[in-house]
Amino acid sequence: MADGVKPHELIQLCELLDARFGGRIIGTGHNEIDRERNFYTKSLAAYFLTQAAGASDDDAIQASIDGGQDHGIDSVYVDSTQTVWLIQSKYKDAGTGEVELAEVGKFVDGVKDLAKQKYERFNHHLQAKIPGLNSALDSGVAKVKAVLTYTGGALGDDKRRVMSDLENALNQPADPGFLRFINFGLASFHRVQLDEHLPDPITAEITLENYGHINEPYLCYFGSITGAQLKSLKVDYGEKLFDANIRHFQGDTVVNQDISETIKNNPEHFFYFNNGVTFICDAIRPIGPRDDTRSTGKFRVENLSVINGAQTVSSLAIDLNEENQESNVKVLATFIALDADLEEFGGKVTRFRNNQNAVSDIDFAALDENQIQWAQTLQQSGVFYRYKSGELDQEDFDVETAAKALACWAGDSECNLIAQAKKDAKKLFSRVAGYEAHGSTYHHLFKDSLQARQLWRIVQIHQLIRESLRSDARQASGVDKEITTNSLMLLSHIVYLKIKQHIDHNDLKLSLAQSNIVRTTAQSITQIVIAEYKKVDWGKTPAAVFKNASDLKTLKGVVMAALANA
Repeated sequence: MADGVKPHELIQLCELLDARFGGRIIGTGHNEIDRERNFYTKSLAAYFLTQAAGASDDDAIQASIDGGQDHGIDSVYVDSTQTVWLIQSKYKDAGTGEVELAEVGKFVDGVKDLAKQKYERFNHHLQAKIPGLNSALDSGVAKVKAVLTYTGGALGDDKRRVMSDLENALNQPADPGFLRFINFGLASFHRVQLDEHLPDPITAEITLENYGHINEPYLCYFGSITGAQLKSLKVDYGEKLFDANIRHFQGDTVVNQDISETIKNNPEHFFYFNNGVTFICDAIRPIGPRDDTRSTGKFRVENLSVINGAQTVSSLAIDLNEENQESNVKVLATFIALDADLEEFGGKVTRFRNNQNAVSDIDFAALDENQIQWAQTLQQSGVFYRYKSGELDQEDFDVETAAKALACWAGDSECNLIAQAKKDAKKLFSRVAGYEAHGSTYHHLFKDSLQARQLWRIVQIHQLIRESLRSDARQASGVDKEITTNSLMLLSHIVYLKIKQHIDHNDLKLSLAQSNIVRTTAQSITQIVIAEYKKVDWGKTPAAVFKNASDLKTLKGVVMAALANA
């Protein structure tokens, strides 16, 4: 990019900030350039609060404490849930680069002082907010979200490290989620801005053959639609047709190859071989002549979107031609009218209907810009991390392995995380319909303060423990073999507790000495796990025990006691 040329995403963001806050937020500085930058800095914080904290424009503007003695904190806002939002905002003209480490350090110090309620260290703007801060922090349910908003790229490990240190210091076992740091760069602002400016909804007229309908709890019409109609929708509206879907056309996958082959070679069988297409809409209404036999019906569909079958529709648009159109390719189509319940129920429909090209909540990790940053940081050092669907020529670990390792590393007093990692690790990525892309578990594991180096060291230890167990299992038999085969998550958790000091290290790769410590520690603890397991009549198989949080809590307790007495 040429010097002095802003990314288009930043130009669009500045236009939004000008329109929304121009004349209401006053930039300060010695010259016009400084005043403009200060305006955008304050406006970034205000805009974030309106989007993430639900603040009104006026409240978001009043949240500013920017100025002398702000202690690195530009805005302070307490929402109705007693969440304290602390914002450091940095506007960067280039739209690239990171916030300086010194600035992040200053912000972290400010967050620490506010958490200690040392208000005297702050300027007069903060003093007016003391009653609200005290009420929240003394409520017993307070959460603090410390947010770095800036118009640059994702943060490097050095900045994440100082954030992580304060999280670890302030988050106590009784309240592990009290403080959470959040990084919100230009890419995040761009996604929010796009969401605010979604295109006009699609209204289309379609014809169904041999149709039926269901009235409750949601109006739903289903029947046969011609491939030509689906192709026409894709040609007319393009990718906009899939706005409610979690991914667009996936290209030359095995499933899509099969769809194409059927279109070209067996169009008359398409209806039988294909799962069909599911649409959601605000409303579907019959129009034109009415047929009492329901053999044919015409409908007007409002705010139409494909939520399952993007691959089918895209393949039809590519491969359907006059020759096989004449064969009248038919597709099963379902139209679900959700009206006001589009967000919540529609999200569920989208998830559960997506089964032609298998998709799960884990696919949404690719939307997290932190995942991109970790992958890019590690790749520069020759470590290849796959965080989204697809394949790499080389792969050291993937996002599901990372989630399992982090679940064992983070742990919890009730052993729910390690039980879930054993049962179905993909559920660690579960989403909350209508809210953030992922739920609290995902954000607890993949924290904004997590460093790429730290992630890779945690995964390396997990992989070494897995290798150790495989070796032990080959030499074991009977119940010992079953225990060894199923104990990876619990064993990893306990090993992490015993060798935590080897995670926080400046080297990316575990040394030979550290690897040997992991192996010997894992082998010795494995024997204790086997011995303590056999002392209890569980009344179930080892496979079932190691998936049950209550059983894991019991077993962990006796193993830790045995280790303490060893």
